[in-house]
Amino acid sequence: MNSIITAVIASLLVCGCTSVLSSGILREADASIAFPDLQKDPGQYHGAVVVLGGQILEVVVKERETRVQVLQLPLGAGQRPDNRAPSQGRFLVVYERFADPLIYEKGRKITVAGVVEGDQAIMLHDRPYPMPVLLERETYLWKTEEYPAYAPGPAVQFGIGVGGSR
Repeated sequence: MNSIITAVIASLLVCGCTSVLSSGILREADASIAFPDLQKDPGQYHGAVVVLGGQILEVVVKERETRVQVLQLPLGAGQRPDNRAPSQGRFLVVYERFADPLIYEKGRKITVAGVVEGDQAIMLHDRPYPMPVLLERETYLWKTEEYPAYAPGPAVQFGIGVGGSR
Protein backbone atom coordinates (compact mmCIF):
# COMPACT_ATOMS: atom_id res chain seq x y z
CA MET A 1 0.00 0.00 0.00
CA ASN A 2 2.80 2.44 0.90
CA SER A 3 4.61 1.69 -2.37
CA ILE A 4 1.43 2.51 -4.33
CA ILE A 5 1.02 5.83 -2.52
CA THR A 6 4.71 6.64 -3.08
CA ALA A 7 4.39 5.82 -6.81
CA VAL A 8 1.30 8.02 -7.17
CA ILE A 9 2.98 10.95 -5.38
CA ALA A 10 6.13 10.56 -7.49
CA SER A 11 4.14 10.52 -10.75
CA LEU A 12 2.21 13.62 -9.67
CA LEU A 13 5.45 15.44 -8.92
CA VAL A 14 6.91 14.49 -12.29
CA CYS A 15 3.74 15.53 -14.15
CA GLY A 16 3.51 18.81 -12.25
CA CYS A 17 7.03 19.81 -13.24
CA THR A 18 6.86 19.08 -16.94
CA SER A 19 7.20 21.99 -19.29
CA VAL A 20 4.70 23.23 -21.84
CA LEU A 21 7.55 24.36 -24.11
CA SER A 22 9.90 22.10 -26.03
CA SER A 23 13.09 20.94 -24.35
CA GLY A 24 15.13 22.43 -27.20
CA ILE A 25 13.89 25.95 -26.61
CA LEU A 26 14.34 25.54 -22.86
CA ARG A 27 18.00 24.56 -23.34
CA GLU A 28 18.45 27.64 -25.53
CA ALA A 29 16.74 30.02 -23.08
CA ASP A 30 18.78 32.03 -20.58
CA ALA A 31 17.03 31.39 -17.25
CA SER A 32 19.41 33.77 -15.46
CA ILE A 33 17.76 36.85 -16.98
CA ALA A 34 15.28 38.25 -14.45
CA PHE A 35 12.32 40.20 -15.84
CA PRO A 36 13.10 43.42 -13.89
CA ASP A 37 16.62 43.42 -15.40
CA LEU A 38 15.23 42.78 -18.88
CA GLN A 39 12.69 45.57 -18.44
CA LYS A 40 15.32 48.01 -17.18
CA ASP A 41 17.73 47.47 -20.12
CA PRO A 42 16.44 45.23 -22.95
CA GLY A 43 19.34 46.28 -25.18
CA GLN A 44 21.79 44.56 -22.83
CA TYR A 45 20.07 41.23 -23.58
CA HIS A 46 19.57 41.73 -27.35
CA GLY A 47 19.58 38.33 -29.07
CA ALA A 48 19.08 36.33 -25.86
CA VAL A 49 16.26 33.78 -25.70
CA VAL A 50 14.00 34.17 -22.67
CA VAL A 51 10.85 32.46 -21.41
CA LEU A 52 8.18 34.77 -20.03
CA GLY A 53 4.53 34.46 -19.17
CA GLY A 54 1.54 36.49 -18.24
CA GLN A 55 -1.90 37.62 -19.26
CA ILE A 56 -2.74 39.00 -22.69
CA LEU A 57 -3.72 42.68 -22.58
CA GLU A 58 -3.99 43.60 -26.26
CA VAL A 59 -3.55 42.11 -29.73
CA VAL A 60 -2.77 44.28 -32.75
CA VAL A 61 -2.79 42.67 -36.19
CA LYS A 62 -0.61 44.36 -38.80
CA GLU A 63 0.01 43.50 -42.44
CA ARG A 64 2.92 41.09 -41.85
CA GLU A 65 2.89 40.52 -38.11
CA THR A 66 0.82 40.42 -34.95
CA ARG A 67 1.84 42.23 -31.77
CA VAL A 68 0.63 40.86 -28.44
CA GLN A 69 1.01 43.01 -25.33
CA VAL A 70 1.30 40.92 -22.14
CA LEU A 71 1.08 41.76 -18.45
CA GLN A 72 4.04 39.82 -17.04
CA LEU A 73 3.36 37.26 -14.32
CA PRO A 74 6.02 35.10 -12.68
CA LEU A 75 6.06 31.52 -13.96
CA GLY A 76 5.17 28.69 -11.62
CA ALA A 77 5.17 24.92 -12.08
CA GLY A 78 5.25 23.85 -15.71
CA GLN A 79 5.83 27.50 -16.72
CA ARG A 80 2.25 28.44 -15.92
CA PRO A 81 1.78 32.16 -15.21
CA ASP A 82 1.01 32.59 -11.52
CA ASN A 83 -1.77 35.15 -11.13
CA ARG A 84 -1.39 35.08 -7.34
CA ALA A 85 2.00 36.76 -7.67
CA PRO A 86 2.38 40.46 -8.49
CA SER A 87 3.25 41.52 -12.03
CA GLN A 88 6.54 43.29 -12.64
CA GLY A 89 5.43 45.07 -15.80
CA ARG A 90 4.54 44.50 -19.43
CA PHE A 91 6.24 43.06 -22.47
CA LEU A 92 5.46 42.84 -26.16
CA VAL A 93 5.60 39.69 -28.29
CA VAL A 94 5.95 40.02 -32.06
CA TYR A 95 4.61 37.13 -34.16
CA GLU A 96 5.83 37.16 -37.75
CA ARG A 97 2.48 35.72 -38.78
CA PHE A 98 -1.22 36.21 -38.20
CA ALA A 99 -2.18 35.41 -34.62
CA ASP A 100 -5.96 35.45 -34.42
CA PRO A 101 -7.21 37.91 -31.75
CA LEU A 102 -10.14 35.60 -31.06
CA ILE A 103 -7.67 32.88 -30.03
CA TYR A 104 -5.07 35.18 -28.47
CA GLU A 105 -7.87 36.89 -26.60
CA LYS A 106 -7.55 39.53 -23.90
CA GLY A 107 -7.28 37.96 -20.45
CA ARG A 108 -5.92 34.62 -21.65
CA LYS A 109 -2.75 33.32 -20.01
CA ILE A 110 0.30 32.78 -22.20
CA THR A 111 3.82 31.38 -21.88
CA VAL A 112 6.23 32.40 -24.61
CA ALA A 113 9.86 31.83 -25.54
CA GLY A 114 11.33 34.56 -27.66
CA VAL A 115 14.44 36.40 -28.76
CA VAL A 116 14.96 39.80 -27.12
CA GLU A 117 14.78 42.39 -29.90
CA GLY A 118 14.90 45.61 -27.86
CA ASP A 119 12.15 47.78 -26.44
CA GLN A 120 9.16 49.82 -27.53
CA ALA A 121 7.45 52.60 -25.61
CA ILE A 122 3.69 52.99 -25.41
CA MET A 123 1.75 55.81 -23.82
CA LEU A 124 0.30 54.69 -20.50
CA HIS A 125 -1.57 57.28 -18.41
CA ASP A 126 -0.04 60.07 -20.52
CA ARG A 127 3.50 58.85 -19.89
CA PRO A 128 5.85 56.80 -22.05
CA TYR A 129 6.11 53.22 -20.82
CA PRO A 130 8.99 51.20 -22.32
CA MET A 131 8.44 47.47 -22.75
CA PRO A 132 10.85 44.70 -23.74
CA VAL A 133 10.07 43.30 -27.20
CA LEU A 134 10.41 39.59 -27.96
CA LEU A 135 10.39 37.96 -31.37
CA GLU A 136 8.32 34.81 -30.76
CA ARG A 137 9.97 31.41 -31.13
CA GLU A 138 7.45 29.21 -29.29
CA THR A 139 4.14 29.86 -27.52
CA TYR A 140 1.80 28.01 -25.23
CA LEU A 141 -1.71 29.39 -24.73
CA TRP A 142 -3.35 28.19 -21.57
CA LYS A 143 -6.96 27.01 -21.70
CA THR A 144 -9.44 29.68 -20.79
CA GLU A 145 -10.35 29.30 -17.17
CA GLU A 146 -14.02 28.63 -16.65
CA TYR A 147 -15.98 30.32 -13.92
CA PRO A 148 -19.37 29.18 -12.66
CA ALA A 149 -22.30 31.04 -14.16
CA TYR A 150 -23.94 31.12 -10.75
CA ALA A 151 -22.10 32.03 -7.58
CA PRO A 152 -24.17 31.09 -4.54
CA GLY A 153 -24.79 33.77 -1.94
CA PRO A 154 -23.84 33.47 1.75
CA ALA A 155 -27.08 31.71 2.72
CA VAL A 156 -26.41 28.83 0.33
CA GLN A 157 -22.70 28.67 1.14
CA PHE A 158 -23.39 28.16 4.83
CA GLY A 159 -26.06 25.51 4.28
CA ILE A 160 -29.00 27.73 5.20
CA GLY A 161 -31.76 26.60 2.91
CA VAL A 162 -34.34 28.87 1.44
CA GLY A 163 -37.92 28.00 2.42
CA GLY A 164 -36.95 25.59 5.17
CA SER A 165 -35.32 25.52 8.56
CA ARG A 166 -32.45 23.59 10.04
